[in-house]
Amino acid sequence: MARSHKETTISIQKLMIFHHNSGKSVWNITKLVDLSHSIVQYVQKHFKEENWIENKVRKGRPAKLAKSDQRFIIGKFVKNPHLSALKVSAEFNEKFSTSISHETVRRVLRTAGLNGRSACRKFFVSAKNRKLRLSFAKSMLNKPEAYWNNVLFVDESKFNIFGSNGRIMVWRRKNEELNPKNLVGTIKYGGGGVLVCGCMSASGLDNLTAKRYF
Repeated sequence: MARSHKETTISIQKLMIFHHNSGKSVWNITKLVDLSHSIVQYVQKHFKEENWIENKVRKGRPAKLAKSDQRFIIGKFVKNPHLSALKVSAEFNEKFSTSISHETVRRVLRTAGLNGRSACRKFFVSAKNRKLRLSFAKSMLNKPEAYWNNVLFVDESKFNIFGSNGRIMVWRRKNEELNPKNLVGTIKYGGGGVLVCGCMSASGLDNLTAKRYF
């Protein structure tokens, strides 16, 4: 359950010190003032070190979430980065007494250095194939130079003639999505592109081969 952030009043703190000086135990004092052991022990420790009682002056609005609540939220996204702030805020409100919004969740994440970004797209590789690929790569580490003289490395890249297949971002104001300067032009059939293939070996580079497609 979320912690309460209510300050312990000066009068209650003085009452704790009075009972402490009277020889009462921490357990008995907690029963008398109806507060936790940690609060009573903190007040006693602070009084012994500073010899005075005073609540610290707060700067700005008190934090709504305790450190443990923030760790709960951050841990959710560290474990599963695909979660949404709306879903986590709903789960938090159902589990804890403190009610928060999805914007509060986002602020906690930004403070922890977690920011929303577009996920990179990569070909799916299963756990089994990842192990096989890693095993294959390790088996190549100690191959002699003569082995690599007979290896040909081949790769290909696609270049669009018009436009881009990637995500294009623009900075605009509200209701300006149809402004021509905020649009990305498209044509029928994608505009076509060029597929470029190349290879290299221990002997050197080969010429690139290009093939246009529509």
